[in-house]
Amino acid sequence: MVIDNAEQIHELEGFKSTSIPPSLSLPMAEKLIILYDIPSTFETQQAWSYNTWKARLVLNYKGIPYRTEWVTYPDIEQTFRKVDLPPLKMMPNGKPLYTCPAIIDYIADPIFGKRVAESTKIAHYLDETYASEQHGPTLFPKGTEAAQNEFINEIDPESGSGLKSHVSILVVALSVGVLDARGAEYINREREKRLGRPVADVGREGSLERKEAWDGVKRCLDKIAATYDKNKEGQGQFFTGKAITYADIYLISFFLWLRYLPSDRDGPDVKSGWDIVKTLNEGRWQKLVDKFEKYLEVK
Repeated sequence: MVIDNAEQIHELEGFKSTSIPPSLSLPMAEKLIILYDIPSTFETQQAWSYNTWKARLVLNYKGIPYRTEWVTYPDIEQTFRKVDLPPLKMMPNGKPLYTCPAIIDYIADPIFGKRVAESTKIAHYLDETYASEQHGPTLFPKGTEAAQNEFINEIDPESGSGLKSHVSILVVALSVGVLDARGAEYINREREKRLGRPVADVGREGSLERKEAWDGVKRCLDKIAATYDKNKEGQGQFFTGKAITYADIYLISFFLWLRYLPSDRDGPDVKSGWDIVKTLNEGRWQKLVDKFEKYLEVK
């Protein structure tokens, strides 16, 4: 969802805004993009969420000035409402769902800021808004968008049988361990409602559930490798062509999710799930991540 000004947001929710535009309180040096993300407790690497990594990678790849606003889970809705960020969607119970990532773009609109929620919508918005040569090749080359959408749907299908669902089983309990105390309590409470069991019970070490999740990851990556091999022009290095596209970023985000969440559930020699994944398919995923190292800065 792209919102052009604060008044539009409140009209969507049934009331008009009388608040002062957030950007008017920002110093001139702050006329950039604000990216909202969920922090970890790591001192040197706060970014961990795969969804927000998608938006962060696009910003870094295109060289767009931004800074990160860190918001712990229980504060997301209150913070987003305060700065007039839209909800991701309306839930079946009629309540709005607020979650990261979201951005406010004070470059394109220095007064009110343009607001966008949801990682793929953010990617489209940034690619269209910052399309000059200064910001590098497009992430959605002409004629590739349908293929990219199909690839993304295979990673995260509605059936829940794709790479995302398998990785989620592996990391959902691990993610709680990197959150601050309030964030961890919130996630344990809310996810238990959704899952019908304690988060700590998901994907336990040595469980059949964890084994099947790893088997699913390997099957999915075999299929993804075969898809990449069809890119003869780029010799299988990227999803299509010789340059990075959004499909590559979407895939990389799951690798970073595994990489930045320490695992104590996969044996004594495994520090994170990435230790396993980077060895699969003749090490091609490590080579792909290597191409993204210069875009992993957290600002």
